Amino acid sequence: MVNEKKLQETIDRSEIINVISKSIVTRDSGQWDKLAECYHSEAEFTSSWWHGPAKDFAAAASKRMAESRREGGEQKHMLANHWVEFAGERALVECDVCLFTRRPINDVELDAETFSRRLYLMAKENGDWKIWRRYSIYEKSRLDAVDPTVDPNKFFDARAMEKFPKPMRTHMWRLTVKSTGPTEKICIRGTDEEKVVRAEGRKWMEGA
Repeated sequence: MVNEKKLQETIDRSEIINVISKSIVTRDSGQWDKLAECYHSEAEFTSSWWHGPAKDFAAAASKRMAESRREGGEQKHMLANHWVEFAGERALVECDVCLFTRRPINDVELDAETFSRRLYLMAKENGDWKIWRRYSIYEKSRLDAVDPTVDPNKFFDARAMEKFPKPMRTHMWRLTVKSTGPTEKICIRGTDEEKVVRAEGRKWMEGA
């Protein structure tokens, strides 16, 4: 006998993961119109450098992407381990994210890695699953010269990095060097901000 509830959740889970995957592929490839299709009309999200409405994100991100590519920069987000919980027409998704970027600092080509957890608060709009809120809980980062023989002192600024939390020091410093710096809303694992973010997820699932 078919369990209709489990069958529907299987279908919904597949659709949700596809929407999240689409939001990553379109963001990394600069397909901004397709990226907008992934978000709810009232969507907001926070990343390491952005906090605000999803509808305004494309203009800021496209400018940053153009600047990076002029320097030969590239980036790719990799997602894994999706865990989906349902509460009617709401869902909470948690997954792992690794961001890989390559861009020069002080004329040294660098590879950067950033590890985080993502929380996606999903809602249905016009019958389709959309991202309503997106939170990133950052875990750690690292930065290495593509050429391992390069002296780190040629690109690292240890004193400038000291003001940032140690787990995310290289990432936040890199944002400061290459852009406007990290947002004040950045969430790092083990902090009070993570408790706030996870509480928002629970409230969402309770219908608050």
